Amino acid sequence: MKLKRDEILDQLLEEIKKGKSIEDCLRAYPEFAEELEPLLRLAERIEDLPKPEPNPEVVESVLTKIREMAVKERQKEKKFSFRKIFSLQPAFVRAIAVVLLIIFIGWTSMSLSAKSVPGDFLYPIKLFTEKVQYTLTVNPEGKAELHLVFADRRTNELVLSFKEGEMINKVLLNAMLNEAQSALKYSESLSAERSAILVAKVGKCNQHQQRVLEEIKPMACRDDTAVINEAINLCAERHRCVGYMLNPESSDEQPPYPCWKKCCNWQ
Repeated sequence: MKLKRDEILDQLLEEIKKGKSIEDCLRAYPEFAEELEPLLRLAERIEDLPKPEPNPEVVESVLTKIREMAVKERQKEKKFSFRKIFSLQPAFVRAIAVVLLIIFIGWTSMSLSAKSVPGDFLYPIKLFTEKVQYTLTVNPEGKAELHLVFADRRTNELVLSFKEGEMINKVLLNAMLNEAQSALKYSESLSAERSAILVAKVGKCNQHQQRVLEEIKPMACRDDTAVINEAINLCAERHRCVGYMLNPESSDEQPPYPCWKKCCNWQ
C-alpha cells in the first residue's frame, strides 16, 4: 500500500507542475486524499519560494579553484613518462620512442667513451666517434684542428697507458705522431696567414709530444728506450722544420720536409 501511495504522490506532483490544481488531483484519489493533501500543499509552498540568487564572489571563488585544479591536472599530464609513451596504441609512436631511447643511450655511451683508453670496452666507440666527426667536417682548417685534437688525445692516452703498464704502447705512439703529421698537410691548402697559424699550432703540439717522451724516457724499460729516442729525434727534426716554415729567411738550409712526410710505424 505504501509503495502505491508513493507512486501516486509522484504522479500528482508531476501533474501539479503541469498546472493541475491540488483539488483536482485529490478528487482522482479520494481514498488517499487525507494523506496526500498536506504533502501536496507543502510541495506547492516550496515551489513558490523565491529562487536564491548566487553570490558573485562565491561563484568567482569556486571558478578560481576549478581553474587551479585544471592547471594542476595539465601539469601532471605534461610530466614525461616512458611508461605512458609505450602504452600509446599507434605503432609508429612506440617506434619513435624506441629510436629516441637508442639515440639517448648512444649519446651517453659516446660521452663515457671520451674518457676511455686502449683496452677499455668503450674505446672503439671513442675512435669511431672521431672518424665520424672527421668525416662530417668539410673545412680543411677544421680537419686540421681535429687532427691536433686527436694528437693531444693520443698523447694523453700514451701517458695513461705507460703509467698503468710501464710499457710504451707503440700503436698510440704511432698514432700520436701521425696525427700531428696529418694536421700539417692541410697548411698547403690554406691562405698564407691561416697556414702560418696552423703551422705554429702544429709546432706547439710537436713540442708537447717531445716533452712528454722525454719525461717518460727515464722510467721506460731498456727495450722501449730505443723507440723513445727515435721518436724524440723525429720531434726535434720536426721542430726545426716548423721553425723554417715560420721564418724561412732566417735560415739558408733547405726545409727538412722528409721528417714530416715520414709515417711513423714502430712495431
